[in-house]
Amino acid sequence: MKKGYLHLFIVGLLLILIQTFFQYNEAFNSIVGQMVSSVTPFIYAIFIAILVSPLVKIFENKVKMKRSWAIGISLMIVFLVIIELVLIIVPNIINSVTDLIDKFPTMLTSLSSNTEHLIDFLKEKDLLFFDPKEIENNLIKFTRTNLGNFKNLAFGLGAGVLRSLMGVINFFIGVFISLYLMYSKEYFMEFLENVFLLFTTKSKAKYGVDFVRKVNDVFLKYILGRILTSAVVGFLVFLVLFIAKVPYALLSGVMVGIGNMIPYVGSIVAGTIATFLILLAAPLKVVYLFIAIGVGQAVDGFIIGPKIMEESVGMSSFWTIVAVMVCGSFFGPLGMFLGVPVFVIIKFIYLECLKKRSE
Repeated sequence: MKKGYLHLFIVGLLLILIQTFFQYNEAFNSIVGQMVSSVTPFIYAIFIAILVSPLVKIFENKVKMKRSWAIGISLMIVFLVIIELVLIIVPNIINSVTDLIDKFPTMLTSLSSNTEHLIDFLKEKDLLFFDPKEIENNLIKFTRTNLGNFKNLAFGLGAGVLRSLMGVINFFIGVFISLYLMYSKEYFMEFLENVFLLFTTKSKAKYGVDFVRKVNDVFLKYILGRILTSAVVGFLVFLVLFIAKVPYALLSGVMVGIGNMIPYVGSIVAGTIATFLILLAAPLKVVYLFIAIGVGQAVDGFIIGPKIMEESVGMSSFWTIVAVMVCGSFFGPLGMFLGVPVFVIIKFIYLECLKKRSE
């Protein structure tokens, strides 16, 4: 009887939350946003602990190092790698963005001139089916509008740096919390099992702890897999553009690499921005960008992706797209990134329920 009441309570609570979400969307999002911001350091801590734990296990089990030393050295290695990458990449990106802002008016003039030459050529060959003046005015209006947006974006990035200071503080708080999570992981797993025991039997409590471990594995494999594939894709794009001497090669490679963290959608958005930049700087070399993105996506889709993502996470391309679209529509870029592991967990619960029913 108690079990039935518990199930009814959980279902009722979920229905209330779903109704609240759709009926009072803005208020619900505001409350959830405040709750998330208050636990942000703990979210950072969980992510850091998940990502660093494999390295800690190597030092602890293979090198036979004490856990405290293993955690300290693992964090030091991770931070040194991140700092090295930042020191190599960020100054070049800043130089590229500064150069782009300085040259943007000249690029706009060049684009306008090239547009006029293209219209004259099409008119001469009798291939123009629209009013040339209207096309020219629309293109110039579009580029000028986006010039203003680009400048606003640059200033917005500066303001965003100031706003992100709080995020940096939360991150370092998360680092300290992650030390406790990794050092006393057995205690926290035992605590979690005791929480489950408040609501269910001992066997089911242990099953719940095992489920949490499997969820941890899913997140770890997915995040590490996406980081690796995105790094490879970004590097390949940069390499092809660098060999072809295409302007803003590093900036384009970094954008495509970061965009690739969000399956399918991110690559399209990043590729569109990179195409626009190269069209302004060197229109004839945009073909090299298409080749670079094609090579990167081919390696991701046919070599790295199937090996790392589908085999480790177990999601087909169809459900990956569904996960990105559904979670992205509710929670934005973060939802797009985390949508796949969330759907994997839902799939795992679904399969476990089927397994229980068939027994």
